Amino acid sequence: MLTTKKDEAQESFRQGFDDIPAIVGTGLPQLRRARYLLVQVQEARAARQWLRELMNSAVVHSLARVRARAAPRRKPKEGPGPKPSRDVREMVTLAFSHAGLGVLGLKEDKRFPFPTAFAAGGASALRRRLLGDAQEPAWQWGDVASDAAFQAHIFVAHYWSETDVPQPLALLDPARLPAGLRALSVASCPSYIAAPSADPAVFEPFGFRDGIGQPVIEGMGLSRAEKKARDESAGLFDDRLIQPGEFVLGQVNEYGERAYCPNVEGWPRSASAESGFARNGTYLAVRQIEQHVAVFNRFTADHSVPMIGNLMVGRRKPDASCPHEAGYSVLGSTVPPSEIDAFRYLTLDANGLECPRGAHARRANPRDALGLRVEDGIAGAKLHRLLRRGRVYSEGCTQASGADACEGHPAGREGDTPCGRGLMFVALNTDFERQFEFVQKSWLAGSRFGDLSDEQDPLLGTDPQRSFSVQGCPVGERIGPLPRFTTVRGGGYFFAPSLTALRWMVQEKEMAALQPA
Repeated sequence: MLTTKKDEAQESFRQGFDDIPAIVGTGLPQLRRARYLLVQVQEARAARQWLRELMNSAVVHSLARVRARAAPRRKPKEGPGPKPSRDVREMVTLAFSHAGLGVLGLKEDKRFPFPTAFAAGGASALRRRLLGDAQEPAWQWGDVASDAAFQAHIFVAHYWSETDVPQPLALLDPARLPAGLRALSVASCPSYIAAPSADPAVFEPFGFRDGIGQPVIEGMGLSRAEKKARDESAGLFDDRLIQPGEFVLGQVNEYGERAYCPNVEGWPRSASAESGFARNGTYLAVRQIEQHVAVFNRFTADHSVPMIGNLMVGRRKPDASCPHEAGYSVLGSTVPPSEIDAFRYLTLDANGLECPRGAHARRANPRDALGLRVEDGIAGAKLHRLLRRGRVYSEGCTQASGADACEGHPAGREGDTPCGRGLMFVALNTDFERQFEFVQKSWLAGSRFGDLSDEQDPLLGTDPQRSFSVQGCPVGERIGPLPRFTTVRGGGYFFAPSLTALRWMVQEKEMAALQPA
């Protein structure tokens, strides 16, 4: 049988399943409890010992562990294959800033250096100006050295089952870290994820359904939920299919090229622009975004435009009349499940009469709307997609430590004092400038988007004079200036290595030669 370049690329991707970090395949929302550790390394030897213990704790999983059905078949002598993802009870993702790699003793290979954006850091002064963060107050943490902020060298995402793991891994207790490590801990409230199921609904602090419109990596194999979405999509499921090289280094991307792989000195294998230390890893753009829920609720409750909150978000907030939380139509009272994520703006709502052109959902994922032809719009959008793996963060939420209810408000995300303070935004990509930064600068913060002018994303925009247009017939309405609904409290760029690279990084005898004298 003849094989095509596409077949070869997908086979190459599948052969790496045992090596690729599990977070590429899923954020495992079934594991409703979570916390993030932002770790500062003061003593490299202590950090490597701690990382070794984490690797030996069987919680750092590969893509094969959570996408077992699509993994290559093992030969009998190789032993049993991975267990299915429903048996994963606890998961940890490890990622490192550029400074963090240096602190641990790694030096980049000058032939294949890390990209400028990653080396500079997401919290650097230049990046903050480019991303529209220069107006923000002093960050609480970042990935570069700062007098005002905590510097994070290692980003740790820790998820566990509320029923099967009553006591999460003690190694990740911020109060019990070894000497030589400091950490900030950010808890996630499980109330924002619906009761455990095969495909639990996820919500954000403003009260809207989150996680709609996620890309699906071609060649990874479909989950039950994705198969159901494909069967109900009326042929539009391919709009979500993205080449693995958009999210995994060394794999083929939407340009038909292999995503560039940086390398480090001392890497014991051969290195090239397509293979080396970074192969099968991924980059994480992380931002802690505080959401001013009270400000949003006051603004939407008092405004004269009906449903202004829904219009700004670009989705219906769940209520009894809207059981499926809407697809493209903000105005429709009910939407069939098949239309929640199977739609095209240009085809169904080119004029923005049902979902405004500048709504947050439309800016974050414009689908086919930015091209004169549907095919051009979809192809263009695929070059800038992000895999989102974030969670709602909270302050003072005891659920994250195993208690039965949030302190002061048992309902968690309901009532007058919801638990969630904002979103710990985590996005996977292989090219910060073409993917995360492009979306942030051109789509969210761009003043000229979709034939609009002098506007920004109504939720994430930073311009104090920004406006928001609601298209209408015969005329629409321009609303502004808008109050600030969000504030960035911290962020940075991190690299999540493959499991092979992680194991090599933490080996004392192999790393000793790389340490400075």
